Amino acid sequence: MPTDAQHLDARHPGAQHPDAGHHVLILGGTRDARQLAEALAAQGLRVTFALHRPTGAVPPPSGCSLHLGSFGGEEGLADFIRAQGVTQWVNALHPHATTMQARTIKLAPAVGLPFHRLERPLWQPGAGDRWSRHDSVEALIAGIARMGSPAHGKPETATATDIGAQRHRLLLTVGPKSLADFLPLTGPGIEAALFTRRFDTARGEAFDRLVTWIDGAPDPDLAAETALIEAHRITALVTKNSGGPRPAKLDAAATAGLPVFLLNPPRLAGPAYSRWSDIRDAALAVADLR
Repeated sequence: MPTDAQHLDARHPGAQHPDAGHHVLILGGTRDARQLAEALAAQGLRVTFALHRPTGAVPPPSGCSLHLGSFGGEEGLADFIRAQGVTQWVNALHPHATTMQARTIKLAPAVGLPFHRLERPLWQPGAGDRWSRHDSVEALIAGIARMGSPAHGKPETATATDIGAQRHRLLLTVGPKSLADFLPLTGPGIEAALFTRRFDTARGEAFDRLVTWIDGAPDPDLAAETALIEAHRITALVTKNSGGPRPAKLDAAATAGLPVFLLNPPRLAGPAYSRWSDIRDAALAVADLR
């Protein structure tokens, strides 16, 4: 993997850049961000796609340059924008990338360039969903503490420890980087057993004694996610409301009748777009290509 703060010129050989002054910086973290980057590059704009802490090897979006790692705080990001001749920039960060979200919102007025923000519509409950939504980790944990003892499945599939302690078995899909915030779930008053995914087996090793790791990515197949819930006898799902397409894990939880505890992303002030295609049109208009 490229080292931290590495800038790679990975533009497609056939990309056309009619005016080097048009340079769009996209702070990515979602699938929508990659689609936006490739769409702008296809229209002839110079595009840099930036990821702060990617998981595994990351190919650049077609026709784009790739920046991996930290910019070095607000000052470093501002210096990069000036040095690279960026003419407009886009916050298409993951909704829960709290530090970078706050940094870009604060810096945008000082940079003085056209600035676009993608705000993905949050997941909404449907028929069969048993959701509770919370604005902080502390409130979410308190909600789980009020849930009471779980109702385990068939007695022959439950261990004596589970039956005696009446422990919740939580599928925690918040990412290894956020795991420490949720460890009070294992403490007094809840004492839950935590099952959590990781895409990279080198991540999260400090928590090996506190969680059961499920190595692999979320599965888009409902049957696969339902089977995972059944195999680990999960009693509740804990996740972040990241918006965008509804993932299969939510449908699997609804199918199993499980409660779902969702952490909302921070609320951000200011105008935003809900579709990447609208940002594309705005960026092309700024560059006089619309």
